[in-house]
Amino acid sequence: MKIRPFRIVAAVTMAAAALTFTACSSTEESSTDAAATSTEAPAEFESGKSQDGREEGKAPTTTAPPNLPKPTVEELNDKLTRALDGAVSEEEKLAFIEDAEQDPQLVDKLVEAAKKNEVTVKITEVGEPAEGKLTATADITIAGSPVENGSVAFVAEGDQWKIAHDFACTVVKNAELDSAACQPEA
Repeated sequence: MKIRPFRIVAAVTMAAAALTFTACSSTEESSTDAAATSTEAPAEFESGKSQDGREEGKAPTTTAPPNLPKPTVEELNDKLTRALDGAVSEEEKLAFIEDAEQDPQLVDKLVEAAKKNEVTVKITEVGEPAEGKLTATADITIAGSPVENGSVAFVAEGDQWKIAHDFACTVVKNAELDSAACQPEA
């Protein structure tokens, strides 16, 4: 008996192809049937429009940060001194720190953290503002030890420069305190 491998391979290949075409056509038919019996029109979602006519899928627009003039060393030192002063009202200090309204106790925790770690900050030079942000070089000490390359970040918000949220949270976290405003974004 002679074995003809070419004929066997060809027969197996043709059988597999026939099964594939059958499977594809039955899947397409059942997809078409499911789409025909669906109560929702498929074109609604394919167009990128929601039911109320708004277009979906575009990135939200952002507002440009205010274009505030460069603050002076004295202005920023005054703001920091007042923000860390326990005698200044919480309401006034809320205006000094970015996003402090997320956790109104953030200012008290910042004062407590600065006191607990004996933090002192003195701005020595103000960098150039760019895109609503600036970095100020500062002499910072923690428990009497100087911090190398110390700086404080500020952001333009409304009509004033505010202490950046990240800086306030760093001070609070270093004191092992917790604040709702300093939680990582999920």
